[in-house]
Amino acid sequence: MNAPEDAVKRSPPMSTWNLCRKTCRTVVPTALVSLIIGAYAGFIPPWPVVITLTVGFIVTVAFVVAKKPEIGVAVALVAIVLCGWFLRSVVDVRAATATDHTYERYFGIDSYEEDGVVKFRNIAVATGTFTLGTWISASLYHVNGGDVQEFNAFTVGRSPNRIGAPHWVDMKITLALGDRDTSEGRVTQLGSAGQSRGGGRCGEMTHNVVASASTILPGRFTSGTKRIVYVEGDSGFKVSSAMTVAEFAVQNKGNYLVVELELH
Repeated sequence: MNAPEDAVKRSPPMSTWNLCRKTCRTVVPTALVSLIIGAYAGFIPPWPVVITLTVGFIVTVAFVVAKKPEIGVAVALVAIVLCGWFLRSVVDVRAATATDHTYERYFGIDSYEEDGVVKFRNIAVATGTFTLGTWISASLYHVNGGDVQEFNAFTVGRSPNRIGAPHWVDMKITLALGDRDTSEGRVTQLGSAGQSRGGGRCGEMTHNVVASASTILPGRFTSGTKRIVYVEGDSGFKVSSAMTVAEFAVQNKGNYLVVELELH
């Protein structure tokens, strides 16, 4: 004899907390196994990203199962935005000081066996957490009477050939100018030290810039930022962090050396 329909006990709806617990029982072991495999393969992202993605996934699934998909989607979007924020490239550039180390050699500046042939002078220091995809590009320009000529340029960053290297590595890259007198005139090149990999375009062009005034434009660079960081030459020039080299040349008709930096 069947029991009346209204006498059948129905299970109460599962609470969001219980759903979250059941989800964790499935997701956490899977995540741990994935992390172990990733650790051996060398593909582990930064821990803030791992934690954000794991928590975001668990909470999102819990809300979707609880028939609240709009909240789950919102949580997923927040997790993705946070991961992007954690993974962004950020480098701070400041003026070099007397306490900053002066290196014997700089990438981008031609070296010679005779001591004292090239006079090095630090101009700026870039510090930040570098991923394998973080690169600094720097260019030295001669701006004379509104005309722009590139002297040399390079791109530097981290070497990808280090097995087991962490996703983030703190780096300090020093930018310097190297001056050398020749019979045709003075040669100045832009160089850097502190990176583990780089490539660039070298040039040996003479100039007659007299550095009666100079300025450094410090600031924070995020991925895609490209602007002037250093100028020296005739006094009374106008420069701002919003200017490109071409705009600087239009507004200043004197004789200058200009360093432009880009983070990407």
